[in-house]
Amino acid sequence: MNRGLSGLFRAERPALYGRVMVNHLPWVLLSGALLLGSFFLPLDKITFRTCVFLRWTGYPCVSCGWTRGFVAMANGQWLAVLHDCPLAAGLYGLTTMLFAWHAAALILGVNLERGSWLRLDGQRGLWIIVTATLMVLANWMYRLAMGFK
Repeated sequence: MNRGLSGLFRAERPALYGRVMVNHLPWVLLSGALLLGSFFLPLDKITFRTCVFLRWTGYPCVSCGWTRGFVAMANGQWLAVLHDCPLAAGLYGLTTMLFAWHAAALILGVNLERGSWLRLDGQRGLWIIVTATLMVLANWMYRLAMGFK
């Protein structure tokens, strides 16, 4: 039985709830761990520098600032994140939506699948990959230009 807005998603209630758990529980655990971990990690305690690229070159790597950004977003410092690492705000939002999507599927007992508008196949998938790559590079160039480390 298919229900939902076919362009955005399809919902199917399988005969066994175990099928729903196999499809959605790993995503809930992964995204939930990221969100909870960033909420409970104190921002002032992130003083370590584990980035090898930063240690070798003195410049931040492509993903430098994402952990601090997630922690700051979880603690309500949104303006600081938008100034320091704007992409982290977007990634935090996507992680929150991923958690909500899969948690809703678990609660409702349905398999939620992406509809035609959200599929990443063909030309649309290529554009999404190119756009995401350009956004990561633009965020990196911004951090380099602002002198963040």
